[in-house]
Amino acid sequence: MEQAKGVDFSTSIYKSFLLSLGELLKCVCCPFVCLGCGPFTTVRQGAVGVLTEFGVFKQVLQPGLYSYNAAAQAITLVNMRTQAIDIPPQRAMTRDNLSVKIDAVTFATVVDPKRALFEVENYQAAVRILAGSTLLRIIAEHDLQQIFTNRATINARLTEAMHEKGVGWGLKVHSVELRDITIPDAMQRAMAQIAEANREADAKVIVARGQQKASSIFADAAATMKKNPMSLQLQWFETLRQISNENNSTIIVPDSLLALLPNLKSNPGA
Repeated sequence: MEQAKGVDFSTSIYKSFLLSLGELLKCVCCPFVCLGCGPFTTVRQGAVGVLTEFGVFKQVLQPGLYSYNAAAQAITLVNMRTQAIDIPPQRAMTRDNLSVKIDAVTFATVVDPKRALFEVENYQAAVRILAGSTLLRIIAEHDLQQIFTNRATINARLTEAMHEKGVGWGLKVHSVELRDITIPDAMQRAMAQIAEANREADAKVIVARGQQKASSIFADAAATMKKNPMSLQLQWFETLRQISNENNSTIIVPDSLLALLPNLKSNPGA
């Protein structure tokens, strides 16, 4: 017990000596502050400084110029602006057992600099690791089609999961965005073939529907012409007029039409 008291007393004396030495250094270097010399630091806008004394948190410094005791204190700058933290590309397995490569990014802001420094060793590295593992878990709950069509839902789930963990680290996670989804080349070719086959099938259906409508119209026209034969002859005359505009040298017409054209029979060279 007495030994512990002796250690505490020695430590107290040593701390007092360092504090006095640091204050003396500040006074000596004060005239040279304009030259950038001495224990001075500038906390710029968009950041804060975390002041520690003998390794223990003391206070948060807002933007400005500060002098500190170089022998006993230290100031660590913490970026308070929104940061874009890249998530390393992750190879994930979907629910339908397909391998995909996911590239994502996290947008986060430090809201509690004390926690960001002392509750986690490196908050940026922690965000990358946590986002990568969370991404693998959520991707495994969706099939490939859902990953492409429900990207907004996946982003929202990732953001919610990251926000819950980030609070304990003094972070506010604004969003997690999937930037790129890469599938194997063989799967890309298979999907392209499926898409092409679907387009061809749709085209055939459209053509078939057009033919069905055309046949219905032709059937109605045939029924009308059957009731009124003269309308059929008028249709032939219209066809002959169109053919004559194309400068054709040979015209084939049915005998039923020639029966109505006696002048053509009497004068074949006309």
